[in-house]
Amino acid sequence: MIPHNERKELDKGQSSEELWESLCEGNRKALNQLFRLFYEPLYDYGIKLVSDPEVVKDGIQKLFLRLWKRREALSQAQSVKAYLLFSLRRILLRIKKSHKTRIKRNKHYLDKTFSRSFSTEEIVIEKELEREKKEKLLEAINALNGRQKEALFLRYYHGLSNGEIAHVMDINRQSVRNHLSRALKSLRTLLYGMPWID
Repeated sequence: MIPHNERKELDKGQSSEELWESLCEGNRKALNQLFRLFYEPLYDYGIKLVSDPEVVKDGIQKLFLRLWKRREALSQAQSVKAYLLFSLRRILLRIKKSHKTRIKRNKHYLDKTFSRSFSTEEIVIEKELEREKKEKLLEAINALNGRQKEALFLRYYHGLSNGEIAHVMDINRQSVRNHLSRALKSLRTLLYGMPWID
């Protein structure tokens, strides 16, 4: 017999927070909907940390399996997206660390984990900017250090707040502000005359 909480149909218009609450109550359909809703942003973020698509896919599967196993102990998430990104980041960094046990998890290590270059499609740029300006912007972004790129990616690609970025990157809010401020200052210097970077 299917438990009542799994027979309950989910509203297609449910927010991620409502789905999270349903998951915590043991609703498997809510887990599946969260998986479908967040798979693409999780994959996009994960591939920046670990360049192996199979490792990223396995990491996402592991994340949702853990969520289901620990559903009764899960607390309310202020931002489901930030919680999932943070959790995937931890899983992938553990996997990477286990493959390279000699590399310590420090600033140098994190810079390397986020060294993959951005592509034009991954940067939200106003459509009317000419190709030359886009290329110049990409060069400037790729010249930033790994932590700065990661903070910018989370802010402008995933739309996270400073608090959510701090949670995902496992640093304090002031560090997030510093990374974003330094990144934008560097971009302004490299792209003088592009006032849309504010």
